[in-house]
Amino acid sequence: MKVKLLSWNVRGINNISTRNLVKSAMLKWKADVYCFQETKVNKDVDSFAKHLWPSRWMRCGYLEADGNKGGILIMWDRRVWKGSVVETGQFSITYKFEAVHNSFNWFLTGVYAPHIRSEKLECWEEVAAVKELCEGPWVTCGDFNTVRTMAERRGCSRITNVMTDFSKWIDEMELHDPHLCGGNFTWFRGPNHHSAARLDRFLYSVEWEEIFKNIKQMVMPRVTSDHCPILLQCGDWGKQKPYFKFENWWLEIEGFREQVQEWWDEFEVMGCPDYILSMKLKMLKPKIKEWSKRVCGELGTKKNNLLAELADIDLAQDTRNLNEDEMMVRATVLVELEKLAENEEARWRQKSRVLWLKQGDNNTKFFQRMATAHKRYNAIDKLVVRGEEIKDPEQIKISMIEFYKNLYTEPEGWRPAFAIANCPRISQEDQEWLQRPFTEAEVLGIFKQCDGDKAPGPDGFTMRFYKECWLTLKEDLMQTIHNFHQNEFFEKSFNATFVALIPKKHGAEELKDFRPISLIGGVYKIIAKLITERLKTVMGTLVDEHQMAFLKGRQIMDATLLANELVDSRVKQNNPGMLCKLDIEKAYDHVNWAFLLKVLRDMGFGDKWVNWIKFCISTVKFSLIINGNPEGFFQSQRGLRQGDPMSPFLFILAMEGLNSMIRKARENGWIRGFCANINMNNAMEVSHLLYADDSLVFCDAEVTQIRHLRAILTIFEGISGLHVNWHKSCLYPVNQVPNMQTLAENLGCQVASLPTKYLGMPLGAKNKELEVWCEVLERSERKLARWKSQYLSLGGRLTLIKSVMDSQPTYMMSLFPLPGNIEKKINKARRAFLWQGNKEKKGYNLVKWDKVILNKKQGGLGIKKLGAQNESLLKKWLWRFCCEDVALWRRFISQKYGLQNSWTTEEVTGTFGCSVWKTIRRLWPSFINNLKHRIRDGEKTSFWNELWIGEEVLRTTFPDLYILSLQQMDKVAQVWSPQGWNLIFRRAMNDWEINRVADLLQTLNAFPGVSVGSDLPIWKLHSKGSFTVKSCYWSLNFSQTMTAKWPWKLIWKVKISHKISCFSWLVIRRACLTHEVLQRRGIQICSRCFMCEQEAEINSHLFIHCKTAVNLWNMFFCLLGISWVMPRTSFDMLKSWEGVGRRGSQEDWWRSIPACVWWTLWKERNERCFEGKASCFQKIKTKSISLLYFWCKHDIVGEIDSLVDFKRQL
Repeated sequence: MKVKLLSWNVRGINNISTRNLVKSAMLKWKADVYCFQETKVNKDVDSFAKHLWPSRWMRCGYLEADGNKGGILIMWDRRVWKGSVVETGQFSITYKFEAVHNSFNWFLTGVYAPHIRSEKLECWEEVAAVKELCEGPWVTCGDFNTVRTMAERRGCSRITNVMTDFSKWIDEMELHDPHLCGGNFTWFRGPNHHSAARLDRFLYSVEWEEIFKNIKQMVMPRVTSDHCPILLQCGDWGKQKPYFKFENWWLEIEGFREQVQEWWDEFEVMGCPDYILSMKLKMLKPKIKEWSKRVCGELGTKKNNLLAELADIDLAQDTRNLNEDEMMVRATVLVELEKLAENEEARWRQKSRVLWLKQGDNNTKFFQRMATAHKRYNAIDKLVVRGEEIKDPEQIKISMIEFYKNLYTEPEGWRPAFAIANCPRISQEDQEWLQRPFTEAEVLGIFKQCDGDKAPGPDGFTMRFYKECWLTLKEDLMQTIHNFHQNEFFEKSFNATFVALIPKKHGAEELKDFRPISLIGGVYKIIAKLITERLKTVMGTLVDEHQMAFLKGRQIMDATLLANELVDSRVKQNNPGMLCKLDIEKAYDHVNWAFLLKVLRDMGFGDKWVNWIKFCISTVKFSLIINGNPEGFFQSQRGLRQGDPMSPFLFILAMEGLNSMIRKARENGWIRGFCANINMNNAMEVSHLLYADDSLVFCDAEVTQIRHLRAILTIFEGISGLHVNWHKSCLYPVNQVPNMQTLAENLGCQVASLPTKYLGMPLGAKNKELEVWCEVLERSERKLARWKSQYLSLGGRLTLIKSVMDSQPTYMMSLFPLPGNIEKKINKARRAFLWQGNKEKKGYNLVKWDKVILNKKQGGLGIKKLGAQNESLLKKWLWRFCCEDVALWRRFISQKYGLQNSWTTEEVTGTFGCSVWKTIRRLWPSFINNLKHRIRDGEKTSFWNELWIGEEVLRTTFPDLYILSLQQMDKVAQVWSPQGWNLIFRRAMNDWEINRVADLLQTLNAFPGVSVGSDLPIWKLHSKGSFTVKSCYWSLNFSQTMTAKWPWKLIWKVKISHKISCFSWLVIRRACLTHEVLQRRGIQICSRCFMCEQEAEINSHLFIHCKTAVNLWNMFFCLLGISWVMPRTSFDMLKSWEGVGRRGSQEDWWRSIPACVWWTLWKERNERCFEGKASCFQKIKTKSISLLYFWCKHDIVGEIDSLVDFKRQL
């Protein structure tokens, strides 16, 4: 089914010419339903509607204008829809539409919002109230007269209260705000459209998205009015060609691995090892496909049979008690249904690519939703090629294949030879080590690194398949790897590659707006990873310090910090300079192979190694994934694949060519970089920073230097194939540069101004500007859109907050201080999302936020305190400053600010500017409290002023001797001599001072003497002495003594689903929504236990002391043969449970019993409360045992084959 809706603020239809323009546009658009706002018509609306749509099948509804303001008109074709008014309000009108030819019903609310904030709030309330009347799919559209984010209004620099109100309203209504394709704005005004905003939009409910999978909102041409029409196009996906994709949940089917082994042994293939492996994998696919059809079909039938069997047993139980055998049958049926549900969840998880969320929490709906969203985002239904719009699917395929064929084709012509100046080389020993035979241990190490859930390549097999079926594949796979090592080739089919076209932005339409990510086959990935792991070991000796990507010990933050400090230095020196931000066009795709291989030879790699690389990059054949289907099959002649493990490292080796050319230009004075301190002799100068293809060049504001830079880039393009996109590259002035335009023309790029972004971080922004954090806040709020909570359990929501949400601000917090008001807003979003509840039930804030953000060991959920996390991340820089003496960023910071001692800089004074080090340096006093020093040569550590022996700095322990010392600033090495300590004081010691000297010498006796190497910092809060953000965070938050020891292991370390662990936590916190909790929240309710109907429903009664609860606990106690006195509270229950019980193989299921009992009781309580269903104790007992068996079967006792066996083990 397809639906097209159009919304448009027409700014009045009284004028005949305007009506004719609208009418003409409607004939072209052919929408199912039209919603026009600001019609400015308050009488005879029907005649105006008939003029716009002169058809006898047209029907309309309207909200009359208020004088010459407002008015809404809705029109539809009665042959398709039967429309009836639901509600007419002050700012909106709502209609129900029933399809004439099927049973699909839905609701539409047209909105024209006012300008005044107070009236806007009334409008939001009106629409929210109307939505409550609409049961089913619901859409609202119109002119909302406000925007949500800064990006939706041209020139917007802050988030206003109205924007916050609007976003909050959308969130609370749990609406989806689809991306706008074809433009960023819907309203324009002023000369050259100086004012522009996205005031118009469609919003739709969760139910609408469940009906339609393929939904797009588009801007249409603006033929009249200052608003653009917007079209919502809804439908389903086109049919896809089926091709083999291994589904990881198959591995969970009993007997699957054995079946694969049996098939593999049946295959008889003759030839080279790589050919044998290739053919066996090819022959395996139809076997698995046939097995999958049979088993999946059987699973569907099995599910129906199990449900029917369960219904029969429950029907029998309504009239009589079940016997023991029937109870066991019912419990077994429940377990089998749980298994089927888990398999379905695993299947959708793999399709959704939501790898941060583990299966097992019944989040199947969420996975389905995300899989649909993923597919919708990647769908290509329109393409713009050389200005021409293409919508025909076949033409789209032809155009894309032609484009990528050309992209990967090396143009004919001669390229000059090139040698890197002072090229670093690996040693002969390294060369031989790199080329040694591959081992089985290396392959197993690769399996540990690879994510088994990632999308497979053309072979269709995931890495989890290779990992789990290793014993079956091992012999053929190892022979293939050894054959490649010896003969330098493998079956070319292994190198076939799918190219997934990932849009760089929403609504991508041009070919340049897609990022080609290569999906490579499993066998090639293993071989490439083997080569890559060896290559990593020598990269540090080959790559210059100005390149900071992908190398051990170099981090993306280094480049960002250094870039900001360079700009800050130049600004404060008041010396005109230039910052050039280069965009290397399709960088990976344009690398010339001959150039890359020559660089490898110049760096000392052996012939065998170079031949390996040459074969891997030159035998690639591509197919494009277009709307889910593989299309085309063509050879590559240049470039490196994004998705190949080797590509990042090969690319930065190729970039050494550019690095060496700029370095040579700086050494010869052709380009002068930015200095740390112009008043210092031999001041450190940085001319460029390279992070993969993100390049910055720093130079003086002189035409000659710009011309030299242009020449370098032109030459580098000629030798390497890497071309600078001058249209996207920008030149930024630092300080006043009068000849800016001339400089830009000489370089051939655009002029821009600071601040900008570099590697996703602010560059040149003032340290305390809130604007740099607004985008982080917006991204965080998008990640926590309320609709997601409807499909996630509490455990899933917690995981999303911790793994996805916290990562959004963490990147920025690693370098910049987090403003307090931004922290509050992020916390508000996290809190609202955590307690949102689901589709059927609105959420309460069940536990105070200050308890939630405690560590799990202290009774919290382990959500990070952002302020403390920020401080911990910034302190990592202080640790790195202590350790990384030769790092480029450290040397620059040392020169810029001067050294206070060997471990930190002088305290930073003066204005912040765009420096980030001042904020970091301010944390030194608290950082040093947890720092100690291990003495080696004693040249860096102060004898008196730094902690290196004992528990305190010697100056603090012996202040009287420090005052008398003539060595107050000396290092340990200066005070130490081979004969012992050489302490020098201002005068002879008095009698009463001799004992103090003796105490000092006694303390110093523990020192073994100096040795070889530099002194090392020791982080006192970590057992290994190394700084970790985790240990620092702990010290800032949880070092205080805990008042009560939490039984956290019985909540979080039990092998049960995360959802049930979170529920157990709520039980311990007395936060489940029992009558007791509702009364505490001011809800007037008569408290009565649903289980016994005798006592008030309080936490301890429901889960511990209720008759049903006691019987359930006693059942397990009897089965285990123990006696137990029931504790007073659930907290006491869990604490005492932790101290006793089974050990060894039975410990895991013993620890699972409390969660099992509580979950069973809570499910039964809710069925009685909300559904009016009451199970007898026999059925409750069966449910509890089957639930525990399900957990044990999967995670605990693998040798248990049946529920009867499990009961016997109990």
